[in-house]
Amino acid sequence: MQRLTPLALFLLWMTIAVQGFGGTLPFARRELIDRRRLLSEAEFAELLALGQILPGPNVINLAAAMGDRHAGWAGAAACVAGMVVVPMLIAMTLATMIGAAATLPEVQSALLGMAAAAAGLLIGTAWRMARPMRRRTPSLVVATAIFVAIAVLRLPLALVLLAALPVTLALHGALRRGGLP
Repeated sequence: MQRLTPLALFLLWMTIAVQGFGGTLPFARRELIDRRRLLSEAEFAELLALGQILPGPNVINLAAAMGDRHAGWAGAAACVAGMVVVPMLIAMTLATMIGAAATLPEVQSALLGMAAAAAGLLIGTAWRMARPMRRRTPSLVVATAIFVAIAVLRLPLALVLLAALPVTLALHGALRRGGLP
């Protein structure tokens, strides 16, 4: 694995943050896996899972974990700064400029269109991340059950994850031993 300096990590995550303003996960995946080949799909999924169980925004946690792997605490700090500084300045500028225009129907329509695009990017990224699971029926069944429990049945996330954890650990153990397809 090629090691990146804190400056290179800052610039990488700043680029990702500015490209994916409002939803960086698809851009992070494309940049880290497809374009720069800094992470494999499995490594990306592992870091994202870590980011999801830690408090705070998932992608910022992913960035910090990746930065730590490359350059320790300085790399983690550089990644987080890259994710936060420029987008924060842009958001503050836009909020100041758009405050009066937010009630205009044209602006509301534009924001609705941006929300639809963001939803499409998220669904596309989830589909690509699910590729490795499609070959393993038990993983796909568990992922579908978790989705249904949270999105359709609206069960509390913490309860669903607590119930799913022993199931996924048992399935992972069985898969490693070769007991499941």
